[in-house]
Amino acid sequence: MICTVPAATDIAREAAGRARVSPRTPAAPSAARARRRPPGHAGARPAAPAARAQPRAGPTLGGVNTVNPSAGPGPAAVHGARDALDRLAHRARAGTVRPLAGVHAFDPAVAAGYRAAAVMILFAPTPAAGKPAPEPGVDVFLVQRSPHLRDHPGQIALPGGRIEETDAGEAAGALRETHEEIGLDPSRIEVLAKLPPVLVPVSRFVVTPVLGWTDDADKATDVEPGEVLHTIRVPVGALLDPATRAAVTIVGRRSAGFRVPTGWVWGFTGNLLDHVFTELGWTRPWDTTREVPMRLDRGLVIPA
Repeated sequence: MICTVPAATDIAREAAGRARVSPRTPAAPSAARARRRPPGHAGARPAAPAARAQPRAGPTLGGVNTVNPSAGPGPAAVHGARDALDRLAHRARAGTVRPLAGVHAFDPAVAAGYRAAAVMILFAPTPAAGKPAPEPGVDVFLVQRSPHLRDHPGQIALPGGRIEETDAGEAAGALRETHEEIGLDPSRIEVLAKLPPVLVPVSRFVVTPVLGWTDDADKATDVEPGEVLHTIRVPVGALLDPATRAAVTIVGRRSAGFRVPTGWVWGFTGNLLDHVFTELGWTRPWDTTREVPMRLDRGLVIPA
């Protein structure tokens, strides 16, 4: 979720080199797609699928590639951040990941009455740009909803959405939604693990976060304009910069916030990212007393 901020070009200059935004031309989405989307999650069908790569060798999770669920962290990877992700994935499979607390804490009795959804937390190595990438040296993918949508206009979220009957589980649903929203074919994404489910009470969704990795982010294709205004690829190091962090407050609620070139990531997405970065050991000290107040104006979240 985000607030609408000054023109993206102005903010991009302020955050030069830290994030890349791929624009989409806004258009009215289909009613069917809008109805099945959890808050802060949007997507559009791709104009054409990317060329399929040969699947990576190895076991599968829900019909998709993953690391060996019976083994510990694999051999030392070239990328240090990938090692941290493999360790978190191993803990997730062992059931030792600390669950997200607070309003999003999982309660089986409550979840029984909620709809199932999944989001993809997709990481990729930060492209070389003539200077060292900010630690931990990986990017994460977000999407920004069109401001023309009736529900949750302009919000920033992780790619994801409601799980369909045709999906072979949560991981498959997250892969499908990621393909629809950022144009990256599922064969180019390695599913590392499913993290513990979390609740989004405001929309009555039980959401399974899926941890993913890709070395082929540049193979993403364009998607049709509609619900997604921008695909945002941002270095995790930029999100973790204490200068871009704050607690976002709105109508008496407080959530972790991260500033990106087109606004603020907050609410469920902010809280989930804050939690995952902490579990990975990447979080840097920041001023948790700093608050950015927001308010609603004709459906849009703007600075108070």
